[in-house]
Amino acid sequence: MDKIKQLKALKAECLACRRCNIGGQTLEGKFSGNVFSNMNCDAEFLVVGQNPGSEECRQGEPFVGVSGKMFDQLVEEVLGMKRSMFYISNTVRCLTPGNRKPTSEEVNNCHNFLDREIEILNPKIVITLGGPAFEQVTGLHGIMKHHGKPEFSPRYKIPVFPLLHPSPINLNDPKKLELFVADLVKLEEFIKRGLRGF
Repeated sequence: MDKIKQLKALKAECLACRRCNIGGQTLEGKFSGNVFSNMNCDAEFLVVGQNPGSEECRQGEPFVGVSGKMFDQLVEEVLGMKRSMFYISNTVRCLTPGNRKPTSEEVNNCHNFLDREIEILNPKIVITLGGPAFEQVTGLHGIMKHHGKPEFSPRYKIPVFPLLHPSPINLNDPKKLELFVADLVKLEEFIKRGLRGF
């Protein structure tokens, strides 16, 4: 079975998932609270965020709200890379109440989707955005300690590059914006080195 068929089957499973009580809820009574990915199966780079927000639920695609727009803009300005070059997914696939941080139970209930995406896509690198995604992919804690430093995921046997989450809370802080941009430059260097040197 080709990648797109496998991903479509996995997406259908994700949208029907009710493992947590946040699964299957709707936003404004009409938009699904379950969001899968951007389905870009040809991408070599996998981006993993935390969980969908309200705008992601409205559009049915991850990372299209304010944080996603900030990410798209900075990645294009610094790396010269467009959103279409990334497969974008999340640690947890459902809208959490008040867009709170997902619980450990919710993360555990969702990890199977990321496991299977990585197996299907076989990306060159996983780029994590924020602490929950970094913890899920690497098992390590402390995004402020690890951001901008390449790691290796023992679970997925793949290089991982952790970034701060490009949320307005972070990027409206001049120091964190500077860190985020500096980390994108490091990511570019890491990619140019052929993902070696960590």
